[in-house]
Amino acid sequence: MIDELEVEAGPLARWQVHWCDPRREVSWYAADPVLAGLPTLAEWAHAHGTQTGQPALLRADGGSVPEVNGFFASARMRNASAGTRRKYAFAVAVWLGFLDAADRAWHDANAEDVAGFKFWRMTEEANVRRVAGGTVLDDLIAISAFYRWAGFRFGVSDPVSRRQVPGPDPGTVTESFEASPHLVRSKDVKWLDPAGYARWVDVGLRGLDLRGREIDGWRGRNSQRDCAFVDGLYGTGLRLSEWASVLRLELPADDETRTYYTCRLAEACAKGGRGRRFWMPRSVLVDVLAYEEGERAAAVRRAQRACRYERLPQLLLVERGPATGGWRCATQAAGA
Repeated sequence: MIDELEVEAGPLARWQVHWCDPRREVSWYAADPVLAGLPTLAEWAHAHGTQTGQPALLRADGGSVPEVNGFFASARMRNASAGTRRKYAFAVAVWLGFLDAADRAWHDANAEDVAGFKFWRMTEEANVRRVAGGTVLDDLIAISAFYRWAGFRFGVSDPVSRRQVPGPDPGTVTESFEASPHLVRSKDVKWLDPAGYARWVDVGLRGLDLRGREIDGWRGRNSQRDCAFVDGLYGTGLRLSEWASVLRLELPADDETRTYYTCRLAEACAKGGRGRRFWMPRSVLVDVLAYEEGERAAAVRRAQRACRYERLPQLLLVERGPATGGWRCATQAAGA
């Protein structure tokens, strides 16, 4: 039911984030005489509304806070994106670790604890994993969301207190956290024209100087892959996870007479499950094909020589269906 350990929450205490997978088969379950006749884990999860990818927070000694895991099972979190669930889970795990170190129960936390948490996250020299103000602000948003949910159900107060601050327009006010860091990087968008973007790629990813020569001591790796990926983001406007999900089989064949290609993003890969068309410049396709025939092909040959594919328990094959032109997936044992 719990898929795998993801991360330890921090140096103060060992709260861990796991991901539930009710579909996962558990071979020992049916053979255990004590559990014989009881519902399977999948049946239990279905009855309780547990979904695949739902976070579960556990302390290293096996302890947990049922109210916290109830929050991640709530309708609010079930409807949130996978990225939001992941960010909230790590933030609350770090918060619980801090409270354990302070010998404070989660339901007794107050504004002073939040201030101490902020100081520890950003300033405390004993913390080797200090973070920037933007990360702390994200933590406060997640922690406050949990306490506001728990307040209606368990009568606890939100320790992340708020205040009124001037809004973006004259005469308006907005709400902010009392513990909001002052040094939060602005989210101003900095636009790069095509020439500026090309210079950034050359210097930052290819390791070239302003004259187009390789910089002495450049230690970059996988520059062909990295350039193809960022060119795809810049050229198509897709999000990181969306462009990363596109398979080579989904890309059109190269046509030197074309400038742009009309492509389709699958619903399962699009934000909010809304599949859509997107337009890709031919230069992006050319970069992807060059990577496929260059660095990627070389990496595959190295893996084949080292027999790495034979060590995999099974392979997932994705291919185009001959009749419909759609996609089909199949698993087979490695080496078959």
